Amino acid sequence: MRMDLRWVLLLMFVICNCDRDKPQQQTARSDPTTQQVEEDFDTRPKEPLALSKTIQLINYPLNLRVPESWELKISTVTLLQGPTPNGPLPDGTIHLIVSRPGPLPKSAVDALKPATRPATTTKDSIAREEIRTLGKLKIYERRAIQPIEGGSEVVKWTISAYEPMDNENMRVYQISFLQLTREHFEKDRQLLESIMSSLAIVDAPAPSLAPGIQ
Repeated sequence: MRMDLRWVLLLMFVICNCDRDKPQQQTARSDPTTQQVEEDFDTRPKEPLALSKTIQLINYPLNLRVPESWELKISTVTLLQGPTPNGPLPDGTIHLIVSRPGPLPKSAVDALKPATRPATTTKDSIAREEIRTLGKLKIYERRAIQPIEGGSEVVKWTISAYEPMDNENMRVYQISFLQLTREHFEKDRQLLESIMSSLAIVDAPAPSLAPGIQ
């Protein structure tokens, strides 16, 4: 009887240990499913994106070359929006505010001067402050890094265009990025700079685009 009892106890011990292993095996099998769900959640476009469409900014004498899926959304605030390969999840859509601040005196616009000399701004630098002309328009572009809560940084990037209204006043058109993180800017820099450098006067020949961008 003692020999039989030992065998019974040993058999029960083996059965209990086998039952304890089963939940671990089920957990391991669920990991690939979780990974697949995360991959399906990311619907951002793949690189590269061609600048295949021209959008005229509403009530502006200006247009931009953008990817095919980009569009103007006109509401209380007018937005130029569309996806980029490294934009925010799930679809990578970013937003630019298209606005028309009130007129400025011509003397105030004439007084605008870059705080940084062009010679000190390298190609790889994020910071930029530049004044140039585009037909009869005066273009002021400013790009700077701004820390935000949580230790992250955003790129404050605005392009203002000034058009003469009369001898004393200038009409203002403005395009600015909304919540463009530094990480996103650095990853999609070529695409974003190509879009902004395509700024042109309506009905004027479009400028040459950067290499690799059509």
